[in-house]
Amino acid sequence: MGSWIQILSIYYLAWFSFFVVNTVSDESGYDEDVKKGNVVIDGSSVIGNIDDDFICATLDWWPPQKCDYGTCSWGLASLLNLDLNNKIFLNAVKAFSPLKLRLGGSLQDLLVYGTDDYNKPCTPFVRNASEMFGFSQGCLPMPRWDELNHFFQKAGAKIIFGLNALYGKSVHRGHTERPWNYTNAESFIQYTVGKNYDIHGWELGNELSGGWSWSKCLCRSICL
Repeated sequence: MGSWIQILSIYYLAWFSFFVVNTVSDESGYDEDVKKGNVVIDGSSVIGNIDDDFICATLDWWPPQKCDYGTCSWGLASLLNLDLNNKIFLNAVKAFSPLKLRLGGSLQDLLVYGTDDYNKPCTPFVRNASEMFGFSQGCLPMPRWDELNHFFQKAGAKIIFGLNALYGKSVHRGHTERPWNYTNAESFIQYTVGKNYDIHGWELGNELSGGWSWSKCLCRSICL
């Protein structure tokens, strides 16, 4: 895309129609008044620029069993089951090159890494209502990590990886107990470096500035 992305293309002029919904309240409830209108986009001049670091996206770890409000919408969109041979997906990432891809989200603090030092079965996330976010601990197999990195290299994406900041800690009534066990993250980083995978940045913990109580306690115990 070049070093600068123009918000409005100099040569682009578009007309399109849209519907404006005016909601009018009355004593019996709400009525909708639909009106047709036109919008003009004048692309003859640039009104602003953004740099290459502006374009970013997140790929998450949610399994297909993740449901909200009666809808299980994640399907095969997780880093663990995403179709990396999908050419449409590959070309979409390429189109935004150099796209910053953050790998993380809520479940990153329940994710372990199946390196040689992790002497346990590398199992996927399992639905468990008693656990944080409603899922048990899940594992990233190293063959899957290899596949992901081969995809990122083909797509020209820059990767920011979110590490598990709760490994070895317990969360009880909004408080975290015991120190962070960094050994699994260390082993994972060593594996990644040994494979010469290019990681643009590492993130420790998911949204430590969030409003939920455990994240505030975690931030105090790790960041200060």
